[in-house]
Amino acid sequence: MDSVTQVVLGAAVGEAVLGKKVGNRAPLWGAVCGTIPDLDVAANFFMDELGALISHRGITHSIVFSVAMAPVMGFLIYRIYKGKWGTQNEWARLAFWSLVTHPILDCFTTWGTQLFYPFSDYRVAFNNIFVVDPVYTVPFMIFLIVAMTLRRDSRWRRIWNTTGLIISSFYMVLTVANKLEADTVFTNALHIQGKSVTRLSTYPTPFNNLLWYCVAEEPLGFDIGYYSLLGDPQRISFIYIPKNHQLIKGEEENYVIDKLKWVSNGYFSLETRGDTLLWHDLRFGLLNSWEKSADPQYIFTFEVYKEDGQYAGIHQQTPPISAFDKKARAEFWARMRGK
Repeated sequence: MDSVTQVVLGAAVGEAVLGKKVGNRAPLWGAVCGTIPDLDVAANFFMDELGALISHRGITHSIVFSVAMAPVMGFLIYRIYKGKWGTQNEWARLAFWSLVTHPILDCFTTWGTQLFYPFSDYRVAFNNIFVVDPVYTVPFMIFLIVAMTLRRDSRWRRIWNTTGLIISSFYMVLTVANKLEADTVFTNALHIQGKSVTRLSTYPTPFNNLLWYCVAEEPLGFDIGYYSLLGDPQRISFIYIPKNHQLIKGEEENYVIDKLKWVSNGYFSLETRGDTLLWHDLRFGLLNSWEKSADPQYIFTFEVYKEDGQYAGIHQQTPPISAFDKKARAEFWARMRGK
């Protein structure tokens, strides 16, 4: 999830663990610990783009990291306060829960979180909530802020914070139910339209949980479709995008190609422009995919370049903002409302 949401979650967890004893110091340090896993972005300054892509949500988002980092943070916080507020074990407990809930929350989004690193590089991604969802974050934040204005020994402080945690958790369960409905609707639509689908995956579109995006894999391409929970499930249409995976035939053992396949979970299409290979990660959709476009603008596209005749690295393209112009935004809003 986005940084603001992770700060709010870490702070609320810190408050739940130790707020009654140490007051606002608990959400403060909960917020700090809840942010630490995302410091993996600092490694980007020392890596090329492919290395940064691979390491994102890697070791710092693992359960092992939370277990190892918790006693370190517990010791540091305890020393900062010189033992006046909370014991070392209590601070370590706060640190652990604030650290570990960060990657757990990230697992519900699309990118993929290496929760079990270093024992496995499997990337957990439930794909049921967009990385920025105001409906999840804003109420959660309000309840936490209200709680922090109250005395630490006030029972209403715990009630407000607990209510925020319950509401955010309930919304998360609701997004899972929404995804299950979207999965069913897309599966039925593909079957009715006679698509030869080998697998499919669904994702919420930006900033909401009403409009869903589907990528369905056929032997030679992908079917892209949208469905709003407020719309008619009988009116789903799909856009076909060819895989063009033959463009990397014989390159399966190449390190760059292998890692890009791993990152995109196989949901990618290829094209060439001049001497450049373009790798489109379809999990994040297109900016202009409401109707068939002669020049589709993908949200995640990587230029794969060669050195000495071998694929050696990537450059991420930035999609043009003009692709999401006033007309596209109006269409997006209409689609969300099921129009």
